[in-house]
Amino acid sequence: MNALGKILAYSKSYKYHYILNISCNFLHSLFSVISIISISPVLSILLDVSDKKKGEHTTFINFLDGSFNFIQKNFHYYIEIFSYKYGKIKTLGIFCIFIIILFFIRNIFRYLAEYFMIGIRTSIVRNIRNDFHQKVLSLPVFFFSDKKNGDLMSRLSNDVNEIEVSIVNSLANIISSPIMVFFHLLTLSFMSYQLTLYAFVILPLMGTLISIIGISLKKDAIGAQHQLGKLFSVIEETLNYTKIINIFNVENQMQKRFENISECQRRLSARVNRKKELASPVSEFIGSITMILIVWYGGKLFLEKKGMATETLFSFVGLFFQIINPAKNLVNSISNIQKGKASAERIVEILNTKCLSKERTRSKSIYHFKNEILFRNVSLTYNKLVIIQNLTFSLKKGQTIVLVGRSGSGKSTIANLLANFYDVSSGEITIDGINIKYLKNREYRRLLGMVTQEPVLFNDSVFNNIALGLERASTRAVIQAAKMANAHDFIKKLPKGYNTIIGYNGNKLSMGQRQRICIARTVLKNPPIMILDEPTYSLDTESEIVVQKALNKMLKNRTSLVIAHRLSSTIIQNADHIIVLEKGKIIEQGKHQVLISKKGTYRNLLSLQSF
Repeated sequence: MNALGKILAYSKSYKYHYILNISCNFLHSLFSVISIISISPVLSILLDVSDKKKGEHTTFINFLDGSFNFIQKNFHYYIEIFSYKYGKIKTLGIFCIFIIILFFIRNIFRYLAEYFMIGIRTSIVRNIRNDFHQKVLSLPVFFFSDKKNGDLMSRLSNDVNEIEVSIVNSLANIISSPIMVFFHLLTLSFMSYQLTLYAFVILPLMGTLISIIGISLKKDAIGAQHQLGKLFSVIEETLNYTKIINIFNVENQMQKRFENISECQRRLSARVNRKKELASPVSEFIGSITMILIVWYGGKLFLEKKGMATETLFSFVGLFFQIINPAKNLVNSISNIQKGKASAERIVEILNTKCLSKERTRSKSIYHFKNEILFRNVSLTYNKLVIIQNLTFSLKKGQTIVLVGRSGSGKSTIANLLANFYDVSSGEITIDGINIKYLKNREYRRLLGMVTQEPVLFNDSVFNNIALGLERASTRAVIQAAKMANAHDFIKKLPKGYNTIIGYNGNKLSMGQRQRICIARTVLKNPPIMILDEPTYSLDTESEIVVQKALNKMLKNRTSLVIAHRLSSTIIQNADHIIVLEKGKIIEQGKHQVLISKKGTYRNLLSLQSF
């Protein structure tokens, strides 16, 4: 299914709303035609047109014969009756009120058609956003190493908005405009088939010229949206790395980089919008020429006395004028859809991304950890780069294993493999003898707790951040977890205690305070398996001591995989097993004292840190 088909597929759920919309458009078109036609007999009062056949009452059979005179003669028939009974002035007033009522009913149905279409539009856009966000949540961690957050944000905001404006909004015109055009053309053909055929020869010119403009929109629109994604990425970097930008005095460099991308995006966007706006004046100009030509030909028929009455010519021109807008909207909608295809492709690219881990293979359940986690000949390759190779070790229940090594040695990758964020390239990781790639992720991850280098907090209250993932956490349990994480004392001093909103990523708190809230969150979850990815890496000495005490409490009697940065910590010294990594391989392993006595890589690392 192509991108446009994928987006339009979202409308299938709203078929009953479409039926209501089409019904209202049908009635709107019907009353629109009748309201215009009804002006013709009123004009006959003003023009005092005499026609011997006016008084002849016509039956429905005449209408089936294709004669527009059926409607006209009935109007003239009742006009004569009213004129005889009330006089021409009162009759004119009565029919003017009648026409106003027709226009009122017509616009009621027009509003109802838009009312139902608005519900369809907003629901489709909501569903696209929901599916996009859900897809992002389901994608593996590796996916985000190749994608910039700013580009993803641009897709979710600008591209979805473009789809709403260019594609979803155009659906209303794609549905309503053909109905309007059909009814008007049908009525015009009844009024004068010669004049209608003449119009048919001229009208295709408008569609042809506008479609040529629309074809070139797609390519430029794709480039403009890509540049907008780059622009968002630069803004994100500026907001995240303000301190580094300032300290290295690269404000001008960053501004120049931003302006270059912004200018490129401006040029592409201007080109797209100019081509889009060209469609409207071109179609209006051609429509005006068409109308003048119709007036000329209709006048010619009238002067040659070939069946075109004066009031009929006026009604024909008025009705044809009514057909210009729906025809123009239809052409513009087709042009807009061409423009919106670029955004649709960018959205569908994410929606169609296949996860590396296929959930349908994850059929096994797990509720408890009983014995052992085993890495057996585990290797991981990404983009032809070997990250982990032939790794084998065992983590038994209640043990603490510490991974140490230089940056880039594969420590964090092992933690991500255990958390099932990545799939191994070869080998296997088992828990109690079951390969984790066959386990249901939600059930398996209930057994895991993780504290990372950078504390991850949400712009919410302290209470909700600690109780993350738990629907009914009691206040007592949250406070107990905070006490165990050495966080309760500073939380009490916050303006609203546990109800204090801590800002984006907890920026109202110090780094040490943020990390202790993250530890409290993990304590409250109470998982049997812990993953610590250098949780004291970014802390000062005083904060590290407080956090270290909290970690020691939390790890007691738990199975833990710890990535260590500072080798002098008590966690490392008391660890059951230490694994030293280099370039994805195990080069040393054993207890703290044993590794020191070997005088190898571990001792060198320890000496460098002590120095």
